[in-house]
This record gives sequence, C-alpha cells and structure tokens, in this order.
Amino acid sequence: MKTNTNLVFSKFIAFFALSFMLLGLFGLLTSCGVLPNCTACSSPPLTNIDGRWELLRWNLPPSQTNGEVRLRKVPHGDNGEPITIKFEQISQRVSGYSGCNNFTASATDDPKGIIIGPVASTRKMCVNAYQMELEQDFLNQLRDYKNIKVNQNELLILGRMGDVLVFGRRSAP
Repeated sequence: MKTNTNLVFSKFIAFFALSFMLLGLFGLLTSCGVLPNCTACSSPPLTNIDGRWELLRWNLPPSQTNGEVRLRKVPHGDNGEPITIKFEQISQRVSGYSGCNNFTASATDDPKGIIIGPVASTRKMCVNAYQMELEQDFLNQLRDYKNIKVNQNELLILGRMGDVLVFGRRSAP
C-alpha cells in the first residue's frame, strides 16, 4: 500500500514540475519577443524606416493545398501613382497614397515596436472594384499588422493572416 501512494505522489510531483517548467518557458519566450502577445507589434524604431517607401510586391499567405506563396496583383493608382508609405520620425507620422486616396496616422516608438494610430483617409471613389478592395485591404494591414522588418533596402509589413507587403525605398517626389 505504501508503494502505490509513493507512485501516485511521484507522478503528481513530476506532472507539477513539468507544468511549472513549461509555464516558465512560455513566459521566457513571450518576454523575449519570440512569441509576442496578441496585441503586440514588433518593428524597428522609426529612425530605421524614416522616409518614403513604394509597394513592390504583395505576397498572399501560402495556399492550404501545397504551401505555395501567391502574389497579389498590385496595380498603380488612377493617376499612375503606386501605393506608397512614408514614415516621419520627427513628426511621428505615417502617411502615403493607398491606391485611390491619401492616408495619415500617428506613428510612435514603443519598446516592442512602432504603434500606428488610427488611420484617416480621404474618401474618393476608386475607378474599379479591384482597386477599392486592394486599398481597403492595404489600410487594414496598416491598422492591424504583426511585424515590420527591414531587409537590406526593403521594408516588409507582415500581416496577422500571413500577408507580406514588400516595399522598396523611394526618393522624395
């Protein structure tokens, strides 16, 4: 009878220790930024991305069937102007052209990355439905991005659903 009690007690202690270690590991991963919490965004400071960027490519999430990354068609705007984004460190703003309209928002540095405030946009109609949809999707990516990264001369905005928007540096107009 004594050995059954010891066996149950030993299993309980092992389970408790394993649970405690896993909880500690999860806490370590989230505090180091490996697994950000649901509302956290990660990005370089504004000083690293200050300037104008032009949308070059929009990678859609990998397909469910074969994992292949698909490209979204990124047309130029009604007047030939591409989708652009400009980060301004001094004024702590982000602004640009979203395909049909101009947009602006606050952009402040935070220990976990840049926080983009509410996005305001002009309200012109797009020429076609696809541009309207693309513009709305782009603005939604800015409102709820997961991560911003700089990779050499490219700025990557990683969406929460797996979209990757690839921007290239653009000289001032």
